[in-house]
Amino acid sequence: MKTRKITAAVMAVAMTLSFVSCEKKDTANENNTSDKTAETTAVTEAAETTTVTESVETTEAAEEATVAEGEVDIEALFGATADINEFITTTDINPPLWKVTDPATGNTIHLLGTIHMLPASITEYPADIMEIYNNADSIAVEYDITAITTDANAQLEYVNGMIYSDGSTVKEHISAETYEKAKAYFESIGAYSEMLDQYTTGYWINQLTSVMLLRLENMQLSGTDAYFIGLAQEDGKEIINIEDLATQTGALNAYSDDYADYTISEVIDSMDDIDEFAESYAELYNGWAVGDGELDFDSDVDVDKLPEDIKDDHEAYVKLMLDDRNQNMAEKASQYLKEGKNCFYMVGAAHYSGENGVDNLLEGMGYTVEKVS
Repeated sequence: MKTRKITAAVMAVAMTLSFVSCEKKDTANENNTSDKTAETTAVTEAAETTTVTESVETTEAAEEATVAEGEVDIEALFGATADINEFITTTDINPPLWKVTDPATGNTIHLLGTIHMLPASITEYPADIMEIYNNADSIAVEYDITAITTDANAQLEYVNGMIYSDGSTVKEHISAETYEKAKAYFESIGAYSEMLDQYTTGYWINQLTSVMLLRLENMQLSGTDAYFIGLAQEDGKEIINIEDLATQTGALNAYSDDYADYTISEVIDSMDDIDEFAESYAELYNGWAVGDGELDFDSDVDVDKLPEDIKDDHEAYVKLMLDDRNQNMAEKASQYLKEGKNCFYMVGAAHYSGENGVDNLLEGMGYTVEKVS
């Protein structure tokens, strides 16, 4: 059960949400994985989201883990690591891709299923995908995450979306047992301050997932969308936000209190299973790399084994994380088609999964949807 839960946590981030870190944007010719110092800031300064709020004082644990030239010893700070290259089976990628045509006008757009975190070995994309990008005037992404590192207003909006607006703290939303377990874990890696209590359970879950991702060697905490955002910025192409930042933070906070309590406890109990975590992520990546258009971050959760009192909470979580957002994404794609907008459309691969996937919703609207092999 631990593996299933932590797999669902990473899939939710990797497959459906633009990943927010303090790392500067990648470019087509740069690899950001040799130095994880900037990425680590998001965890070791847990109460500092990007550059807005007051930094947490550097802890003794963090100081001991600091090595030459300001780099951070991930293993010393967070625990055992795993090399993702030992788990992935291919570096020749063929991401899921669809062509959508409006029969009434002949207008077309291409839909790309993205993954928001990738092995460091992925530095370029297939020629057919690059041709689609080069021929497009714009790209449409879930949200341009580079705004989090460059726009003070976006930074403030993100922080406001990840703290409790009613004056409550995380202690009032999860059990005392789970809170103490999570607090002890954050303290053990030098990432706790009282300011962290102001942040939502969704933020706590995201930070715990970030720790596991940082422990994967030869990984970059950016993916397909960040790659093409970097290219579009260099090429002067328009970057369209399919969602606003409030929708992104709302998805991160889609957990009910009971479901968040259960998830936080399960993820912490799974922290020692770094190899299983790597294997679970690799299974996700391998499916994406061969163009699987039915990747579902919920598929590894055995609903029958969930406690009875949170099964409904789990279903509500999936609805908020996927179904509701998929409908909006399909409507936006339909809008771009009707306008004849020449854009390359890309959202997390899990948004194309199942009958409520974006591709199926568009087909239900009367568009012709073809999977591109």
